[in-house]
Amino acid sequence: MSHPKKFKSKEQPRVPIGEMARDLLAKWGFDPTNEAILPDRHPQYRECTRHGRYPISMVDEQDVVRYMAPVCSVCAAERASQRLMESAAIPRRYIDCDFDNYVVDVPGQRTALDVCWDYAEHFAERASKGSSLILCGNPGTGKNHLASAIARTVLSMGHSVIFATAYEITARIRQTWQHGIGNSTELEVIRGFAEAGLLIIDEVGKTFDRHAQVHLFEVINHRSRDMKPTIILSNEGVDGVEKYLGTDAFDRLCQNGGLLLFDWQSYRRGRTEA
Repeated sequence: MSHPKKFKSKEQPRVPIGEMARDLLAKWGFDPTNEAILPDRHPQYRECTRHGRYPISMVDEQDVVRYMAPVCSVCAAERASQRLMESAAIPRRYIDCDFDNYVVDVPGQRTALDVCWDYAEHFAERASKGSSLILCGNPGTGKNHLASAIARTVLSMGHSVIFATAYEITARIRQTWQHGIGNSTELEVIRGFAEAGLLIIDEVGKTFDRHAQVHLFEVINHRSRDMKPTIILSNEGVDGVEKYLGTDAFDRLCQNGGLLLFDWQSYRRGRTEA
């Protein structure tokens, strides 16, 4: 009876933990001679050419040295903000719109500006209550401008924003019905829109069918249940917005929310002269 041969495993050379730690610290740009057991040699710093000195190590309350990623925190925040801006999909026409360049010619515009600015500046409080906002009325009156200004402010706070038309939302959901287009389910797409820190739905009332109303209700209902704020933009009047969205969705948006009626002349057709 033959016995299976015993194979000797080749032992890998062992690297002392101390050497591994020193190599890793050197790779990250730390001084490898700076021992972690010497808190008096910390914190260490690096220099950012744009924002100056920033720490790469610290000493905690127990006199233990803690190392941080050697990245300027301001640069990291700026990159994160840029990624958020790109994912928000703010229309190119409105990408530079903010509160400072919104033109005020009539009292209604001043009210709209003040309400939208307050909503953006206190977004954390609004978000905690799930407070939504409906901007409706005449076309060309600055609804997209103010919504984009809100989006820019909210993005700068680190929140996620999605800016999409009602048609884009319903079309994205309907794509899941077609075989071979994407791998997401209808519910996954709805949840994707529902999970954004702020969802701005433009062109509400542009087209209408029962399926669109059901899809928008599902998105709005998911967000309402999760206390997530939504901004609605529409060239319809108040009654038109409610008819398009349906009473149930409209009612959810009104809970702890606000409504602004833009009833002045279109900016595109010429400003009112003083």
